[in-house]
Amino acid sequence: MTLGTGTDFEAGAAGETQALAENRVTLRQARRDFLVALEPVRASVYAYCRSLTPTVWDAEDLLQETLTKALAEASQRYEPIRNTQAWLVRIATNTWIDSLRRSSRVTLEWTESALDLPDDGAADPLEALAVESALRQLLHLLPPRERACVVLKDVFSYPLAEIAEILETTPGAVKSALHRGRATLQAARTGSAGPSPATLAPGTRAAVQHPRHQALLRRLAAAFNAYDIDAMVSLFLASGRSEVVGNATETGHEEIRTGSLTDTFGPDAAEIHRSTVHHFDGEDIILMWEQQKNAPGASEVVSDVLRVRPAFGTPLVAELKWYFFCPEVLAEVAGGLGLPFKTNGVSYF
Repeated sequence: MTLGTGTDFEAGAAGETQALAENRVTLRQARRDFLVALEPVRASVYAYCRSLTPTVWDAEDLLQETLTKALAEASQRYEPIRNTQAWLVRIATNTWIDSLRRSSRVTLEWTESALDLPDDGAADPLEALAVESALRQLLHLLPPRERACVVLKDVFSYPLAEIAEILETTPGAVKSALHRGRATLQAARTGSAGPSPATLAPGTRAAVQHPRHQALLRRLAAAFNAYDIDAMVSLFLASGRSEVVGNATETGHEEIRTGSLTDTFGPDAAEIHRSTVHHFDGEDIILMWEQQKNAPGASEVVSDVLRVRPAFGTPLVAELKWYFFCPEVLAEVAGGLGLPFKTNGVSYF
């Protein structure tokens, strides 16, 4: 998928001045540069988000919200950022905890009742578990702050003082949370504990989708495979949205037609695309396969993951999300399905 800057028509948009149009172009470029600058730590920050959230989609949402907040915070900072990864982890943690507070489903309290516990001498339950399995245990078994502490200490090896700074608490409170979290995981490993519904993060989705949702997805995939842009557009609400996650949003039929759909399926596209519908983590999704036009003998690879949010009460698309610039999502979804895939960086250009 490719997308132009669109500066020719943007300046004439209703209610927008030339100065605002030019500023938006400058801001988009600054955001792209910002995303590229964070690429060296992005995978680790995503892994941290994934350890806190129940699904790959929630992890990507948390990562995107973290990056948006980080860009805003960076624009207001004069002092240097000493540790970029720790800075992003702090923003991600606060964003995640805020979402839990809003859900009113958990109590977020610190305690320093275990100040005398050693921080490094305790047995690490993660040593006896595969990391992926351990993260799943963390998701279901640990309260939010304990979960964050154990992930930061036992998965990412952060020192106590830095964890305390990230979580805005004291080393003693971190030590206490580690003790409780490790004990819970140890009990889980020996079969003496089970998941508590009260500790589940918001966003857990049911594994069953309505048949009309599945039919809509298949109609959209069929339109993709037919390269029928009119048919694609007709499947959207008049006010529907198409979002290239982290990079571009389009609202309404005309923006969607002239934006991502034409850039992907129009005659000037450099790739040949094919779409297939798959079931992943409780929902149906579309995978976009790609082959270069100038390399007909090359193998197809998955280059994009698409999710549809259907409109309420009508078989139309309210929102389509393209995860083209989400390398971790591509790796987890396509890799999890055992399919060949390619990643595309984190931004246009």
